[in-house]
Amino acid sequence: MKIKLKVLTFVTLSATLLFSPATAGTIDGVAVIINKEPITLYDVFKYSQRFNISKKESMDILVRQKLEESEIKKLGINVENFEVDQYIENLAINNKMSQYDFLNMIRSKNIDVSEYKEDLKKKLQRDKLYKQIVSTKMHQMSDGELQAYYNENLNEFSQAGAFDVTIYTSANQQSLTSIQSNPMSAASDVELKEGKLDASKTDPKLAALLNKTAIGKFSPIVKSDATNYVMFFVKDKQNVQNVSFADAKNYIYSKLGEGKEQKAIEEYFEKLKSSANIQVLRAP
Repeated sequence: MKIKLKVLTFVTLSATLLFSPATAGTIDGVAVIINKEPITLYDVFKYSQRFNISKKESMDILVRQKLEESEIKKLGINVENFEVDQYIENLAINNKMSQYDFLNMIRSKNIDVSEYKEDLKKKLQRDKLYKQIVSTKMHQMSDGELQAYYNENLNEFSQAGAFDVTIYTSANQQSLTSIQSNPMSAASDVELKEGKLDASKTDPKLAALLNKTAIGKFSPIVKSDATNYVMFFVKDKQNVQNVSFADAKNYIYSKLGEGKEQKAIEEYFEKLKSSANIQVLRAP
């Protein structure tokens, strides 16, 4: 199960920031104490400058980071140096570079490699934490929920031997959308063709699309080539065989998990934040 995460790019701060004594005294003050861990106004200022975001956004991210660090420590989540090196090796391969050349490229951007590796270590720790949160959340998905999805989406678990269809083709996607909304409408730029498609001789992706489309319904609109769009009205299906719930269960589990990972993570940290001891001393 892949979890899509936002990773802020490492950027170095200018080393020439100057403050008057009065300003320095203010910016070094503590803004927030979260579970006895302080976040200073300077931390907020520095993060805001580093990633070119508002101080309010910086404060929210830093609070989240403190919660993450606390959970990582509590759960004993660790990342070894070889894991960081392997991650860098994979990045280098993806960029068609050797690890040596990749790290030289990092240095050429005035990024300290040791700090870069430390940032990656923290990212990998967060990844492990997030996966643990998601795994726990997904295990709470009951067979009843999986069965309900199966019952409500039987078209998705049927495989037909052939399809009787009307094929709608147009260079104008909006014309096809209009027909979906009003099947009795006509458009001069839409070509209609009746056909029977043998599943064994049809592109597997198209066959899957038609299997998921109920009889008497339009399929989603898809690209047919560089200039045209196409959709199918499914008139009938022949030799339909249903996939059993037992065989479909793992697929349904993964399907229902899509899009729920981030929600599970956000809910987890909202709950942590609501129960955390947070003292706001100074607004940034």
